[in-house]
Amino acid sequence: MDPPYPDGLNSSHQNEEHSLPFDPQAALLLAMICHSYDRWLPPESNRIVAPASLGIQMHVSFLKRPWSAFLVTAALGCLAIASGAVVEVRLHALLPQLKVSLSTPTPVVAPGVPPQFRWPTQGQAAVAIPSLSMNAIASTPDERAVPIASLAKLMTAYLVLQRFPLAIGSPGPVLTMTIQDQQQYDNDVAEDQSSVEVTAGERLTEYQLLQALLTRSANNVAQLLSSWVAGSESSFVAEMNQTAHRMHLTNTHFADASGFNPETKATAQAVATVAAMDMRNSVFDQIVDEHTVTLPLIGTLPNIVARIGTANVIGIKSGYTIWSGGCAAIATVERTASGAMPAVAIVLDQQGPGSLHHAATIAEQLADEAGSSVVRVIGARAHHVLGSIHIPWLRNPNSTANLTLSRGFNAVLWPGQKITYHLHLKASTTLLGSSLGVVAGYLVASWPMHTEKIPVTTSRAIPLPTSWWRIEHG
Repeated sequence: MDPPYPDGLNSSHQNEEHSLPFDPQAALLLAMICHSYDRWLPPESNRIVAPASLGIQMHVSFLKRPWSAFLVTAALGCLAIASGAVVEVRLHALLPQLKVSLSTPTPVVAPGVPPQFRWPTQGQAAVAIPSLSMNAIASTPDERAVPIASLAKLMTAYLVLQRFPLAIGSPGPVLTMTIQDQQQYDNDVAEDQSSVEVTAGERLTEYQLLQALLTRSANNVAQLLSSWVAGSESSFVAEMNQTAHRMHLTNTHFADASGFNPETKATAQAVATVAAMDMRNSVFDQIVDEHTVTLPLIGTLPNIVARIGTANVIGIKSGYTIWSGGCAAIATVERTASGAMPAVAIVLDQQGPGSLHHAATIAEQLADEAGSSVVRVIGARAHHVLGSIHIPWLRNPNSTANLTLSRGFNAVLWPGQKITYHLHLKASTTLLGSSLGVVAGYLVASWPMHTEKIPVTTSRAIPLPTSWWRIEHG
């Protein structure tokens, strides 16, 4: 007995022409199935016409026997299911990767050549710009280690602030002076060392002690602070030398915390590196720029370096012993077309009458010359185009989104210093469906002591592809 007609197909439908929305691949498969029956199906048949857009017409013969129609109907059902499965897979496939074209900016080199510094005719000197280099940017040739007197306190202050950091406006821990601290002051006075009077039971903050160390160059305070930080001055001195080694300061050796010992030696280049490091600490910078200092017991006294607080001098320290001669570390801020630029100069081993004054004068001139030699360069311009994203489902000229810098920046450099660039973009698929101006990544610009991170944004919205595009290109 012949099988019954399936639901939705009976003899009354056999003379109708149907338009079936087949996928091209499904229609081709149906044509192949039907073709295999052509050799035994009667030539006279009804027609089922696939959509004209598919460009395929299929002639299916329905025999008077109902089981033949059932076979064709089953084939159509299978193909409809397969076609639906293909559509489902393509609609839920991973979103396509966008084609991204990029051009990272080439490095920018500051123009010009460094100045020919007027170095002292005796001793040695070096200059540093704290905001542009970790080390001295220039120094006299053939330097050798010489006694540096109280400039050793620059390393002492650095280690104290490393162990017990201070914020601007914070006095820090309070130390109670002991009888040993008072005796140390008496001993230093007897040896004609620079010192600040303390008495047993007196209470001084860390900030006040750093003021005494740096503005009054108190040797007894250097010893007091070294014992507080490391337990003893000898342990502290060991830390000073370890730090110098980590900083790659060659020809440098510390024998005490104050610099009174003639075996505490360094080069001008090494001292400039320490001074520049200190000047990057805002609390240190504030203390060494004080023209006077007021302490509980001694009242108000001037900074030993009389130049500090006058003209454009903003710090930092001087030193003198019969072994070292005149030594000075002077920082100035030069106001140029490139902006305010602090610079520090170190002068060591100045001998003869007025050697301390002479060292400070030369250091101030060198610092001014260094600060006025910096160069202002344009690091990047706002809206500069770094590349583009091609959106294949949009038509030209709307199929491209530019990648542009959201802002520009300027940089101050030493002649010959370089700005380098690295471009970091998000995965393109994360930008699908984004609006105009979305952040697509960052341009990172780097130059000595500085890094600038600039957002990279899109010049247009990036819509999701349509369902039909995904079915067609899936």
